[in-house]
Amino acid sequence: MHIDEAIRSRKTEKVLAGQDLPTTDHRDLVNEILSLASQAPFHRACGDQHRRDCLQSGIEPWRFHALDAASCRKLRTQIPLENAGKIPAMLASADALIMATWLPDAVRFQEPSDEPVFGATLCNMEHIAASAAAIQNLLLAATSRGVSNYWSSGGVLRSSRVFNLLGIPRSQILLGAVFLFPKEFGNAELATSKLRKHRGSHDAWSRWVEIQ
Repeated sequence: MHIDEAIRSRKTEKVLAGQDLPTTDHRDLVNEILSLASQAPFHRACGDQHRRDCLQSGIEPWRFHALDAASCRKLRTQIPLENAGKIPAMLASADALIMATWLPDAVRFQEPSDEPVFGATLCNMEHIAASAAAIQNLLLAATSRGVSNYWSSGGVLRSSRVFNLLGIPRSQILLGAVFLFPKEFGNAELATSKLRKHRGSHDAWSRWVEIQ
């Protein structure tokens, strides 16, 4: 698929299953997609502490933690169902889940928050932007391969309980839980974005500037 076509055709698609769908190993495909996500630009290397507190030693300001279909099904049984929304139904159907985190320069914890608090610095802003670009690369790579995908803010997956279960350091902050779905999903529901049809021309949010 040409890059222009991938950009235009990428859309939110959520497969919601009441019961676990069959699992298939798609690790090779996911690894291809992850390798393309890694080509996103970033301006600054992550802090040394992030290269010490986990197995990943890359200088990139993001980390992607991938679960295959079997792990998605197991995770479904171990998350709290209260206020879980559609997450359990997506875990029941997904071929893969990528927990995409970004790496702040420094964090502190504040009660009763379950997430770290980070400084509003230029460096952290650049880390978030770079990590978002990596996620967009991942979405486009999936779309170009005909794989339905959804970028979730995470919901219940943001909790320390889930982070501990997946071995994700609490110094990392979830930017997106990206679900990859199968092409065949039987009687499961397919949900799409409510905002897509409201997109307008780029003239609605961009303009040319002329300096006099």
